[in-house]
Amino acid sequence: MDTWQLILLIFLTAAMFAWGAAQLALDWLNDDRKKISRRLNSDGHSDVDSLLGRRTATSVVLQIKGLPPVLARSRFFQNLNRKLIQAYPDASLIRLLGICGATWMVGFVLVASTMESVFAGLVGGSVLGYMPIMFVNGRRARRQRQIADQIPDALDFLCRILKAGHSLATGIQMMGDELPLPIGNEFRRCYDQHSLGQSLEQALRDMSVRVDSADFAFFITAILIQRQTGGDLGEVLRNISSMIRARVKLQQHVKAITAEGRFTGYILFAFPAVLFALSWFLNPAYASILLKTDTGKMLLGLAFTLQMIGLFVIRKIVNVKT
Repeated sequence: MDTWQLILLIFLTAAMFAWGAAQLALDWLNDDRKKISRRLNSDGHSDVDSLLGRRTATSVVLQIKGLPPVLARSRFFQNLNRKLIQAYPDASLIRLLGICGATWMVGFVLVASTMESVFAGLVGGSVLGYMPIMFVNGRRARRQRQIADQIPDALDFLCRILKAGHSLATGIQMMGDELPLPIGNEFRRCYDQHSLGQSLEQALRDMSVRVDSADFAFFITAILIQRQTGGDLGEVLRNISSMIRARVKLQQHVKAITAEGRFTGYILFAFPAVLFALSWFLNPAYASILLKTDTGKMLLGLAFTLQMIGLFVIRKIVNVKT
């Protein structure tokens, strides 16, 4: 195996593990998410006290069937199972791990037999074995965006149901029947759990884990507090809906302002590749030096690495939290 291939494979493996470690660290350090988790996962009458910061509670440990208890309680598998549920509510973590293992074996055999190197096979298998998790993360992000767009309309729908005199449980049932996917499926699942004997509060908490949205957590928290302290739930939900719509409007405004920066980043990322393709078309002998020499291959790998770092930095600059 050539030196440039070894360097590229090592870089890809290190980048994959660094990205995964960064995601776990961000999840662990996210203060907002931990506060919401404490609010939603406290027991009984301690919800209000938890909201006022008088006590804390540990986050819910999701039940993972098929894994040994030691692995099922680990933070890595808990986070992975939570993301899988948020992407595919009926999926199984064991099945995902099996798919990752199968793709790892395929990548290992293909790369090791092609490059005649066990180390290259291990690196290639690791990269290919992580692809199913990347697919789950992409699916989860798309589904979360769809649910975030549907939350204001869902709250308005529930307000009208409560104003008509129906109970909260009946409202959740009607939301599951009338609202579009994917948020309608979540309410239908919540009502089914309640119909099978689970308390409505616990069913709502389970739904908040599957959705994992700050706006949705406000909605669940308001219901939990109202069921303990009383009050006009419809008015509270209308206020939350107005707040969410205002924040969505602000997010769209920020996205429009930063569109130029994002577009500039994409152009800067694509410009070297387009320029190289034009050079190859106009003078193949001149451009082929980068592909046929070891120094050229190393320079290409370095250029690609710097391009990815630059794109990551630009995305961090233009992605403003609202």
